[in-house]
Amino acid sequence: MAKIVVLGAGIAGHTAAAHLRRKLSKDHEVLVVSPNRNYQWVPSNIWVGIGRMQPKDVIFPLEPLYKRKGIGYKQAKAISFHPEGDITESKPYILVEGVFGDKLGKQEKVTYDYLINATGPKLAFDMTEGLQPGTNKVYSVCTYDHAEHASEALHKLIDQLKKSDKKSKILIGTGHAKATCQGAAFEYILNVEKELQKFGVRDKAEIIWISNEYELGDFGMDGMLMEYNGFNMKSKDMVEMIFEDRGIKWILGAGVTKVEDGVVHYENLEGEYKTETFDFGMLIPAFSGHGFQAYDKDGQNITEKLFRGFMVVDADYTPKPYEEWTVQDWPETYQNPSYKNIFAPGIAFAPP
Repeated sequence: MAKIVVLGAGIAGHTAAAHLRRKLSKDHEVLVVSPNRNYQWVPSNIWVGIGRMQPKDVIFPLEPLYKRKGIGYKQAKAISFHPEGDITESKPYILVEGVFGDKLGKQEKVTYDYLINATGPKLAFDMTEGLQPGTNKVYSVCTYDHAEHASEALHKLIDQLKKSDKKSKILIGTGHAKATCQGAAFEYILNVEKELQKFGVRDKAEIIWISNEYELGDFGMDGMLMEYNGFNMKSKDMVEMIFEDRGIKWILGAGVTKVEDGVVHYENLEGEYKTETFDFGMLIPAFSGHGFQAYDKDGQNITEKLFRGFMVVDADYTPKPYEEWTVQDWPETYQNPSYKNIFAPGIAFAPP
């Protein structure tokens, strides 16, 4: 009998646990360890962020579902990785700490035969000074509670626009040079534009897209080819068409360095330092690893074997120009090269 531990119950962890339980016999144990009590469907946060959906519409409790499906569940956060065990525990384990109820603050060793590290990225708001959601007129849709606060702030601004002829400025995009989730911001800016139309105040708001992308429609993947009315067109051309049609302006190649009260500071690709004012902002932060530490059986730190910011997998981490990267550099199994029983789903494999 094998014990498979899945760290994290987001899209990747939840999916992995469900497939493992379906494919493996009941002789094998599947255990999910996550600090979250609820599963949240993150893509729908863009709807929570304009009030079209409520947090309760995008979450459900994990424990009842896992109990019904025969999946173990432990509400705890990972503290450190011990892939060789230690002097008192021969099996590999994760040191975890309870985050709820009578387990709050209590640590225990969770052993495993196989481990899937699906903890996902850390929302690194701290990498940009002043970007913390709810401060300096800037918000986030990265979690359902962030999105709810964004919706409240947006509709407060809409109410003000209804009562005044004064124009406001809305700024949406990426909040750091290394932010990588441009797609969510792109969806959100169109939702916000539609919401302003719905309440009859679109003419009172200037909407600006600010992004670290080299060109519109890049989305961190060098663009796409898309079909529109029977024609193939580049995503750059399509997004430009969409923005021009809706009167959305754009600032590209912008690495945001600091946010003050209604003012964003950024450096462009020409090395110029500029600012942009706003009355409501939603900026996606950079993502980073969680800062986990790893130790061998003798207690020696071996973090670099498992993590370089994100988890180390079977990828080529050699620094080289963008033009020299090939598909062969990409991970194939998402398996840690030092410990073959540890895997990581997703594409967040590169060093920070």
